[in-house]
Amino acid sequence: MKLILGFTKKTLMRKFLFLLSSFSLATIALTSQSFAALTQEEEQIMIFGMFTALCEMHDENNLPYSIAKKYADQYSYNARKKYLSKSEMEFIKSGILELYPSCPFPKQ
Repeated sequence: MKLILGFTKKTLMRKFLFLLSSFSLATIALTSQSFAALTQEEEQIMIFGMFTALCEMHDENNLPYSIAKKYADQYSYNARKKYLSKSEMEFIKSGILELYPSCPFPKQ
């Protein structure tokens, strides 16, 4: 029984660290100078992927609404401020909400 509990604890810790590293990488990617070398299409794909990962984790109940909302707000703010126009963000938003209707995407 102790072996099963130990395995479960290690598995949950790995999952938490994976989620944490995913958010850290996404945050670094949006603020890194290397992001500036991407083309417009690559920027859109990167931002779409970050939102998709966030919404998928929320949809699978691995991320509480309040935390998902904070990350979604920050991703949206940074994307609109630095990289994408309002219409491009709306296009990404509509695609994500088709896949994940309960995603805490910020109101524009």
